[in-house]
Amino acid sequence: MRNYKAILVFLITSLAITGVSFLDSQIWNLILLVIGIIAYFLVGLLYSIRLISSSKAGKNAYLFIFVILLCLTCGIYWCISQFQLWVLSWPLWVQITIPTILGVLILLEVIHLIKENSDQNISKIK
Repeated sequence: MRNYKAILVFLITSLAITGVSFLDSQIWNLILLVIGIIAYFLVGLLYSIRLISSSKAGKNAYLFIFVILLCLTCGIYWCISQFQLWVLSWPLWVQITIPTILGVLILLEVIHLIKENSDQNISKIK
């Protein structure tokens, strides 16, 4: 089963996210780290509620949970890539207008938060 896990990890991490191999490698490293931590937590939880007790059962549970989470992550990646393809199918003016509007709204919110924070600081001084 460990060989299959290695092959599965290799195949999934070969998927391109950004198109820049260095960034893709770092993103997949982070994703695998998070998956490993979640799997480790869940196995610890299984130990604490006494559903598993031996070291071998813990290793098998960790492997099973890791592979399941990896497959879920691959499914999420597929959904994101389908969403990107859907967005790219929009007309060009929509592809430009929507991010511009969202950027302006984010910028206005940041300005609002900065102004609100400075007003609170001034009221604290008085």
